[in-house]
Amino acid sequence: MRALEHFYRQYQQAMFQFLKAYCRDASVVTEMIQDAFLQLWENRAKINEQQNVKNLLFTISKHKVIDQLRKSQQREKILKLKYKPQEEVFSTLDQVILADYQRLLSSALMQLPERNREVYSLSRNTHLSNAEISSRLNISVKAVEKHITKTLRFLKVFLQKEQVLIFFLLLHSILF
Repeated sequence: MRALEHFYRQYQQAMFQFLKAYCRDASVVTEMIQDAFLQLWENRAKINEQQNVKNLLFTISKHKVIDQLRKSQQREKILKLKYKPQEEVFSTLDQVILADYQRLLSSALMQLPERNREVYSLSRNTHLSNAEISSRLNISVKAVEKHITKTLRFLKVFLQKEQVLIFFLLLHSILF
């Protein structure tokens, strides 16, 4: 037992530094060191006097690190598998909601006059400035602003009415 205490005092700090390079959690490192010394103690009858205890302890420590890394990788794989189906559900759900929203937006835009749709499309889809739209359509910047304002107000009212429908679509997608 004294020999084990001697080796512990002599090599514990060096083992800690060695293991800390591979595992950042100090409590896990301390546990690995204790396990290494326990393994050394349990196998003391198999150790002959020619064996270098320091090399033996570091070999045991190396195997402890490898085991710990394998456990961490397995944990990560399990977590990825555990959460992947939910991610897929939400991804699909997001796509369904986005498709419904785009359909509603398209339907709303079709109810607007042609010029409003054209100005809105150039502004939001083509990302032209009001001045560029004005130049392209041969209308004033003020007219462009009025078309955009009118369109946005209409879309706001239209989508608020349809919001209840979107809510029920979302609820249905989640529950069924």
